[in-house]
Amino acid sequence: MADVVRLKEWLARTPRRASLPHAAPAQVLLFTGVRYERLTPAMLASRGKAAKASAQEPARRP
Repeated sequence: MADVVRLKEWLARTPRRASLPHAAPAQVLLFTGVRYERLTPAMLASRGKAAKASAQEPARRP
C-alpha cells in the first residue's frame, strides 16, 4: 500500500551536491490574479488613435 521512507537514512545514502555561490539574490514573482480597470473616455480615444495608425501601416511578414 505505502512505502515508508526514513528521511535520515535516505539522506545519508544520497550524495551531496557541492553548494554553488550565488551571483545574485533570487527574485520571486507572485501572480495574484487579474486586475480590472474601468475604461475612461480618454483611454478609449487613445486606443482608437493607435488602431487607426496601425491600420495605415502595411502588413509586415516575418
